[in-house]
Amino acid sequence: MKKKVLDITNEECPMGFLKTKEFIKENKEDKIIILVKGKKDFSMLQNSLKKNFELTVTEKKDNIFEIHLN
Repeated sequence: MKKKVLDITNEECPMGFLKTKEFIKENKEDKIIILVKGKKDFSMLQNSLKKNFELTVTEKKDNIFEIHLN
């Protein structure tokens, strides 16, 4: 299983959400990691993703969150 990383730290909702949705569709078979910046964008994305995925979240420096889809 390959590890794929999507960096949407320069995107704001809803564009970050749309890119995440497409990324997940294209990489269903891979381990997915999403990097998002800002508590508001992180919270909105997390709430959407946790409906369909089990998540592991790590807070990095500079208000960046790393979301692992399990």
